[in-house]
Amino acid sequence: MLLRPLHSLKVLTHSLLVILLLTGCEPQSNALFDLSQEGSTAQNFTLPTIEGETLRLSDYKGKLVLLNFWAVWCPPCRAEIPDFIALQKKYQAQGFTFIGIGLENLKTIKDYSQRVGINYPVTYGQQAGHLITAAYGNRAKALPYSILISRDQKILKIYAGLLSPTRLSKVIEQHL
Repeated sequence: MLLRPLHSLKVLTHSLLVILLLTGCEPQSNALFDLSQEGSTAQNFTLPTIEGETLRLSDYKGKLVLLNFWAVWCPPCRAEIPDFIALQKKYQAQGFTFIGIGLENLKTIKDYSQRVGINYPVTYGQQAGHLITAAYGNRAKALPYSILISRDQKILKIYAGLLSPTRLSKVIEQHL
């Protein structure tokens, strides 16, 4: 008979955890993602690339950019990368690029990027990447997380979760 109260306690604990996650822990906000940044100027950042160079978002002014925060351990992140590779090929000549921000160490991100043939700039950095994704409204630290940035460096749209290639293609074409 002790099992029933323990089961009820477990269900209650999980329910409370879900409520906390869905409402957030911010005292003045109840959202996991701050979408209020849409329409504002994108924050500049600097990160190392897997090729040993320095990437600055400001260097991409004049291009339509999709920042994509991802990790190798994240199945939805890995699932969308082949579509990103195809869309990069399709739209690169028209002034569009993805920028992958890998939230792991250099070796992990570089090995995976080379293995799958990522054809767009890829940066890495666990701590710096998490700070940047938080600055772009990802309070939940959820992955994948993407930010569409206009040619004049305004945040057009924030996406949490897996992006379908059909939807993304329409959005890219709309803003090119």
